[in-house]
Amino acid sequence: MDWREVAKRTEGLQTVDSFSRALGIGKGTAVLYIHGLRAGGFVRTMRGAKGKRVYEISPLRLRSVGYPGLFETLNANSPLKLQAPYEHRLYEKEMAPEEAIVRSLKTRDHRIVLVSLELFRKIENWSLLYRLAKKDGLEREVGALYALCRRYFRVRRMDGRILRRMKNSLVENKYIIEGMRSSDFKDVEKEWGVFVPFNKSDLEKLGVRHGRA
Repeated sequence: MDWREVAKRTEGLQTVDSFSRALGIGKGTAVLYIHGLRAGGFVRTMRGAKGKRVYEISPLRLRSVGYPGLFETLNANSPLKLQAPYEHRLYEKEMAPEEAIVRSLKTRDHRIVLVSLELFRKIENWSLLYRLAKKDGLEREVGALYALCRRYFRVRRMDGRILRRMKNSLVENKYIIEGMRSSDFKDVEKEWGVFVPFNKSDLEKLGVRHGRA
């Protein structure tokens, strides 16, 4: 099948219904065609009114080269979304949640760091997270966010040896976000020696209200 030619014939915004009418085919066949166009990079899926799927089709490839970068990774894992300030892609391998957490901290952006908290649910390699944090002197900051997330999310317990290393690390920067402190998590700040830039109201934006989600 020449998918570029199909894309030319159906270029624009389409639903399954309009796509099937444009080509004179059944809806089942239309779905298969859309899958073929997506595999070829000619389709981008969006949500229309009432959550209905809308397909942006173009004979020019719409799919970006490489793997999802920081902002796509965060948006894929959090109910609170980001407006990406620029396109970020990876070309060697997919971004691990451990790397995304550290990259988020390095932005020093309140919303980006808040959205990254959801990734603590996905951490399986605490050694990797520690190594990445240590490389940038962020051990205490990562530890404080971990302690916060343990209260509200179902997060795997960190290896005790790594936890102690993080607590014994030097405080490179007392502020995660410059000038911002917590009114609700003073005990976390005291335990880790850094100021947490979030309050309970911030966590509610992630759909968390009482206890672990």
